[in-house]
Amino acid sequence: MNKLLRLGNWLSLLLILAGVALWLSYGAGAWKGRAGLGLLLLGVAGLAAYFAVHFSRFRTRSARLNFLFASNLAVVVLLVTAIVAAVNYLGARVHQRFDFSAGRVHSLSPQSVQVARGIRQDLVIKAFFGKENRGRQPFLALLEIYRFHNPRIKAELIDPFLKPEMVKRYDIKADGTLVFEYGGKSTRSEEATEEAITNAIVKVTRRTEKTVYFAQGHGEPGIGDTGEAGYSEARSGLEKLSYKVKDIVLFQEPSVPADAAALIVAGPRKPLLEKELLLLENYLDQRPGRLLLLLDPGQGAELKPLLAKRGLALEENVVVDADPLSQFMGGSYAMPVVAKYPEHAITRGFGYATMFPLARGLARLSPAPAGTTVDFLAATSPQSWGETRYEAEARTERIARDPADKAGPIDIAAAVEAAAGKGKSRLVAVGDSDFALNQYYFFQANGSFFNNAVSWLAEEQDLIAIPAKVTAARTISLTQSAGRLAFFYCLIILPLLVFAAGIGIWLYRRKL
Repeated sequence: MNKLLRLGNWLSLLLILAGVALWLSYGAGAWKGRAGLGLLLLGVAGLAAYFAVHFSRFRTRSARLNFLFASNLAVVVLLVTAIVAAVNYLGARVHQRFDFSAGRVHSLSPQSVQVARGIRQDLVIKAFFGKENRGRQPFLALLEIYRFHNPRIKAELIDPFLKPEMVKRYDIKADGTLVFEYGGKSTRSEEATEEAITNAIVKVTRRTEKTVYFAQGHGEPGIGDTGEAGYSEARSGLEKLSYKVKDIVLFQEPSVPADAAALIVAGPRKPLLEKELLLLENYLDQRPGRLLLLLDPGQGAELKPLLAKRGLALEENVVVDADPLSQFMGGSYAMPVVAKYPEHAITRGFGYATMFPLARGLARLSPAPAGTTVDFLAATSPQSWGETRYEAEARTERIARDPADKAGPIDIAAAVEAAAGKGKSRLVAVGDSDFALNQYYFFQANGSFFNNAVSWLAEEQDLIAIPAKVTAARTISLTQSAGRLAFFYCLIILPLLVFAAGIGIWLYRRKL
């Protein structure tokens, strides 16, 4: 009989533990939670019955001590169970992700998160991946991160080798193609990277397609030029962001096209005509317009009144930077490298360097025109200066700072917002046009800086800066003696110390 009572005692304790775990995990509203509450009450009733039957035994001192120790043990077990159940409950009800990797390679950029959360109806991704395609698992892992931010993103895996009818229906040309369908619209991507997926989502969810124009007719680098001195990579980068990119000869147009999300004047070798300057003024004052000016040293004198009207001045100098970082990153004294940026939508979260070959300085006019905001985007190091006699000193190969030269840091890029019509016009000016050329486009963040400037002008904040994540190799090099020491310590000495401590404790407890 006593054995049955003791067994019932332990059974009651198990019922209490199971009941607490179920009740905390599922809550009182779910049937499993209610069942857990029932088990808890049944266990408490069993323990109460056991204490009532053996109440006389607890009157003796030894029995009270045993009861006290058993109660302490029971409380500790209950607390541990409650903690585990609470953690389990929070894990089931509050889904959260933490990424402790150095480059946050397992997280989305803030822009991708914003795009994902902006989806208002089901977006279906038809992923054509064969079983042997190595991109299948990375895509599924990336998809789970997107779905964490918005469960409306759904995917259908299709093996193109097993379902040729789907391949024919969607005109699939390559294994690994993604087809995005949303609200009757569709687009596709042959890459499964975060940048490609986010931009495809933007493209398929965007109501209208935006156009970016590059001004031509003054010796500017061409967007179709694939050489080092062309802008074909800049055009390709904008097209990946779902923009249409076109050339325009301003003096042949009555006005800037109505569908222009942004107009880019990049590296003109000849001055703009009076008519073109008038078109730009009207574009910024009346539309309101979106203008990107990339002006090298010695260029753009005719654009100074337009910039002065918006609180900005072009300096007649060439930035020379003696910071060792420029040389370390592959530049020279006349190719400053910018690694720190003021806070702005264009540079927010920027942790990459940008190189500006042969740049000029910009300055803020004071007082600023009413309704105008000027924010600088990039500045050179304190070791730099604005060289006013660069060509003469470059010929003698003796470049030195003169008293007339402006001391660094030198601002070389700025963003301006100015009142215009019923809204605000936007203008970005950079004292260099070479940084976006094919030769430099893929240097660190050059391409991202250019794309971000255009996206800010076009008011496409969610397309700003989705830089590629880089996993840094982390290794440790040990000498032969250090390797032997680590081996003996971890595999021999430390286990022996633990074993000896255990034997010592056991021998000590035997003497008690």
